[in-house]
Formats: sequence, structure tokens, C-alpha cells
Amino acid sequence: MTTPRKDRLLNALNLLGQRILRNIQTITDVFVVIALVCVIVITIKWTLSIEKETIPVDPISEPTPEIVIEEPEHVPSGPSDADETWSKQEHECLALNVYHESRSDSFAGRIAVADVTLNRVESRLFPNTICEVVKQANMRTDWKGNTVPVRGMCHFSWFCDGLSDEPMEADAYEEAVIIADMSLRGGWRGITEGATHYHATYVTPNWINDRGMVPVGRIGEHKFYRWH
Repeated sequence: MTTPRKDRLLNALNLLGQRILRNIQTITDVFVVIALVCVIVITIKWTLSIEKETIPVDPISEPTPEIVIEEPEHVPSGPSDADETWSKQEHECLALNVYHESRSDSFAGRIAVADVTLNRVESRLFPNTICEVVKQANMRTDWKGNTVPVRGMCHFSWFCDGLSDEPMEADAYEEAVIIADMSLRGGWRGITEGATHYHATYVTPNWINDRGMVPVGRIGEHKFYRWH
């Protein structure tokens, strides 16, 4: 038979064992719950990642990238480096010279007259502007006090022939304007091989025998010379 003291000890151990078992059961339940929560969280994340990959992206919702268009480098228009910039007055002077000197000549003959005019501008022996070259003449003062060219003493005869300089043939003058414009842009330059003088084929002026006057050839209704 057991003693009362021993019985009390066994009862105490029994109660302790039951408490331990209950605690163990509770801890196990906690771990089970934690494990279930982790599984649920992982499953939700995995599901969301799959849906994100499969849902199409609305192109309208995405910001449109800004397109930067670079401005092209500005290239100045007009004559090239080989040409000069001429005023409206210079154009008119050249066109009038082509018209009055060669309006009845061939196309090549009119281009040649323009070429000679510009050759004179480039020569150190003549004035530096087209209008000064075209209107080069011996000048006098008339009775009204105006400075006018001496008749028959001009480099280009039409400027001092006593007649009106206003073009009367519209078509011929329009063609002269075109020839002048193209010549000033560098077109057909050099056709006279540097000639600075010419005369009509039906005359023989004395100056062709001047020292340094070199014949170049005939173009249209004129013979051309280069003065060195």
C-alpha cells in the first residue's frame, strides 16, 4: 500500500503531465495555423503574379514617349560662294545692256554680251559695278545743269545714242532679264573666254589693232576680244 505522501506526488505528476500534453497540443495548433497562413500567402502571391503576366497591357494607359525632332541645319539660300549678291538695280542694268546690245542676236550671242559685261566688272581696267560698267562714258553738263553722256563717246553705244532707253519689245526684254539673272547666278560664265570687248560683225573698229587686244572668236553677230 502506498502512503498518503506518495499518492499526493503521483497525483501532482499526473496533473503536470496533462498540462504538458495540453500545452504541446496548443503549440502544435499554432504551428499548424502559421503553416496554413504561409501557404495561403504564397498561393495568393503566385496567383497574382500569373494574372499580371496574362492580363494584356492597355497601350493607351502607358505614357507615350516624347519624340524629339531635331531641326535641320539651316542652309542659306541664294548665290553660292562663287557668285555675288546683286541688287535689283544691277540686274536691271545688265538686262538693259543685253537687250539693247543683242536683242536681235542668237541666244548664245546674248549670253556672250552678258559675259563680257561681267568680265569687265571683274577686270581692274574697268569700274567695279555693273551699272558703272554699262554706263561708262565721257560725260558733260548740259544747259539744264544735268550731267549727261557725250553722244557717241560711250563704251556701249545705246547709252549715248540720243534715243530712249526704255525697252519697247516686251518679249525680248523678258528674255534679257532671264539671261541677266542666270548669268549673275554663274550660269554660262566663261563662254567668251574672258573677253572684255566685242563689235558687230558688219563693222571694223580701229581699237581692234590696239596693243594687247587679243581676238577670241565670233559668237552670234559679234566678234570678241580679250584685252591684256
